Amino acid sequence: MKTVSVFCSAVAGIALSGSVAFAGEVMEKTSTTTTYSGTVSDISPSSSTIIVKSESSPAPVTYKYTKTTTWVDSSGNVITSEQARNSPVTVYYAKEGDSMIVTKVVASKPSSTKETTTTTTKTTE
Repeated sequence: MKTVSVFCSAVAGIALSGSVAFAGEVMEKTSTTTTYSGTVSDISPSSSTIIVKSESSPAPVTYKYTKTTTWVDSSGNVITSEQARNSPVTVYYAKEGDSMIVTKVVASKPSSTKETTTTTTKTTE
């Protein structure tokens, strides 16, 4: 009986010391959010992708967006993905494997164009 209880105590001690060692470990996960600015050239809801062209990059860049992606204008008002089409944007994304997953899209107002209206008034006497 003594041998069995000593053996069980030793096994229990090893098991406890093993769990104590694991309890002290801390798992760290680091994620980096990167930004990219350009103009939205295409949005595909069927594949959940957004394509952004930039003057600084010769090729358009494709990103994946999710249901949790936030779409806002420069004032912070929520917009739809379609409202961002053909607009200058800043894309906030994190790289996950080979994909770039968008967390937030901030659409800027397109540059204003000058609009001229001419009114002609004709008076007859």
